[in-house]
Amino acid sequence: MSGELSRIISRKIPSLSTSVKYSNYIEELHWEKKGRPIPPPHEYKQKIVKQYAKLFSITTLIETGTYRGEMVEAIKRTFEKIYSIELDSTLCETAKQRFSKSRSITIIEGDSGRVLPKLLKSIKSPCLFWLDAHYSSGITSRGDLDTPIMKELHCILTHSIKEHVMLIDDACCFVGQNGYPTIGQLKKFVFDINPNLVIRIENNIIRVHP
Repeated sequence: MSGELSRIISRKIPSLSTSVKYSNYIEELHWEKKGRPIPPPHEYKQKIVKQYAKLFSITTLIETGTYRGEMVEAIKRTFEKIYSIELDSTLCETAKQRFSKSRSITIIEGDSGRVLPKLLKSIKSPCLFWLDAHYSSGITSRGDLDTPIMKELHCILTHSIKEHVMLIDDACCFVGQNGYPTIGQLKKFVFDINPNLVIRIENNIIRVHP
């Protein structure tokens, strides 16, 4: 990333200016250091998605893990097109009904690690990805693993378009257990495919972008 773009990002998204140190286990989280809860409130996550869409001039969002559709509802006017993938059939059907009147929103049922390759075949421009598909007990469903994040990332990183932006929720889960890689393993995986990308971790969100 160029120095100029780095300055723009730090200016427009102040939280990016503070580095966070990680090892195999998380040593500290910027959000926690300021006495805020982990995870950050959903309103904060919505704000970050909107900011990155504006910063990188992206008009298409692809979300994995629809859940109750709160993210889609919050950012539906930010994007021209939204795709959201949900594994649980009940949650998926509820979301389909909720957004049935919106032509710009498509809710897809299935395992995102398997659905994304098919979906990306039709994608011709850079997308913002909000990756939040993981098993969290309760009404959520579990696929082959607690999280399909590595399959998702491989699919996105090997796509013909190299300007995709990825926001990955729940950085605190990346400790090498239950299907999650460590932060170090994730970084190596990303850089082995595309060493030109930038990876930032702020307030429990991993941000991967050109």
